Amino acid sequence: MLVPWALAVGLAVATTQTGLLGVDERTTEAELERAELVDDMSAVFVPLSGIEPLPDPTWIRHRLRRGDRLTAIAVRYGVELEDLMRWNRLDPNTDMPAGRRTLRVLARRNPPPRRLITARARAGEDWDAMAARLRVAEHELRVLNWRVRALAEGVAVTAWIDPIEGPTTPPTKHLLEVEGLPPISGSISVGLPQRGKLLGGIVLPEHPLWIRGDPGHLFASAHTIRQIHAAFTNLRRDKGYSAGILVGSISRKHGGKFPPHRSHQSGRDVDIRLPLVAGLPVTPHPNADQIDWYAAWWLIESFVETGQVESIFLNELHHGRLYQAARALGMPKSRALEIVRSEAWRGTGGPIVQHAEGHYAHIHVRVRCGPDEPRCAS
Repeated sequence: MLVPWALAVGLAVATTQTGLLGVDERTTEAELERAELVDDMSAVFVPLSGIEPLPDPTWIRHRLRRGDRLTAIAVRYGVELEDLMRWNRLDPNTDMPAGRRTLRVLARRNPPPRRLITARARAGEDWDAMAARLRVAEHELRVLNWRVRALAEGVAVTAWIDPIEGPTTPPTKHLLEVEGLPPISGSISVGLPQRGKLLGGIVLPEHPLWIRGDPGHLFASAHTIRQIHAAFTNLRRDKGYSAGILVGSISRKHGGKFPPHRSHQSGRDVDIRLPLVAGLPVTPHPNADQIDWYAAWWLIESFVETGQVESIFLNELHHGRLYQAARALGMPKSRALEIVRSEAWRGTGGPIVQHAEGHYAHIHVRVRCGPDEPRCAS
């Protein structure tokens, strides 16, 4: 039987917060006393993409702490997960050796280590808001500060900060010139996404804003193509995200059944590959730590901003990571919860991002029926 940490390695694509290594490396009282007081968190973080690769791969020792994931350690040092396991003679079918405190890594880059810092709560700041500012999970923050009975202005809170967690600054408007689309019309969505067809199907055109998958799988309604262009314009021009993003599947030329998809029948369901952390090799099956959740949020937000998105599907194991990224980027809690639920959310109402099995490495965007599609149904 697989133990929890090994199970997460074996099913890395499907995991987010699971996969913790069984190392009981707790924060000591001495460490807490030495924690550095930090007022300006923006000075703490550095982008992983900004860390220069080492001239030659170098052996280092990574100190394990409770909460470490093998997948995250591999991303941190720019190495393959399989190599990390081989260097340390780890077997996913057995327990982590008792007393293991470090891992050997032939690092391709050497990012700054995690830091234990102390920060003071601001006026009106709750646990969720403070966790967002420190870019840590709310649960981890509460556990480490179990002695804090109530959060109030000026209360000191301690946290392990990863300096490479997230972008150094929120996205800014770049106002780049974006190539428009030629006039597109005549392609109409008919019926339901899971029981419909496409009349006069048009293939998603080649464009600098996106990368196309198989053109035979990219037939869409004219309305859907216009919304894809509008969303990618938001992403590139207003968010300033420039890395390539793959649009994988929409529909067949005439719509209808499209195995293995259960929907994608009426030209308005769009599968888009999630962006990866900068500097990693392209992989068709990234695990949760290889996905750039800040860029993923910008991508989803860009589609939501069109006002023409009915739903976005993503496996619920990833929802917490997406929510944390949104909050760290300054999205108000109320608005973030309209788009995606946090793991701690216990309210009612359906957000735009919904759960769907199998959607680990991509999002599935469902565009609304267009104004010229009277036979389109939701």
